[in-house]
Amino acid sequence: MLIINGSAEFMSENSEYVQGSRYAFNMFVKSDNLNDQLKEIEAYLVKRNWDNIEITENGLIENIEGIQHTVLISAFKKAEEEGLAVVIHNNDA
Repeated sequence: MLIINGSAEFMSENSEYVQGSRYAFNMFVKSDNLNDQLKEIEAYLVKRNWDNIEITENGLIENIEGIQHTVLISAFKKAEEEGLAVVIHNNDA
């Protein structure tokens, strides 16, 4: 499983995020090859009103065992089933 850390700008308005602000994210991608998945990752985030995406780190995680945080565990499981999952940190990047 590929794990990606980065930030993106929120492009809409809602009560949870401020339009135009950048937020950090973690993303799990079932495919291990980042370059093969870049367009799919971008489409996934843009569909959810995120743009100006910046990937700062990426790596591979073998299994769920090394993950401690319950939200990240849920995201890992979702990516196993759906191929992609993102966790947006609710503070500016």
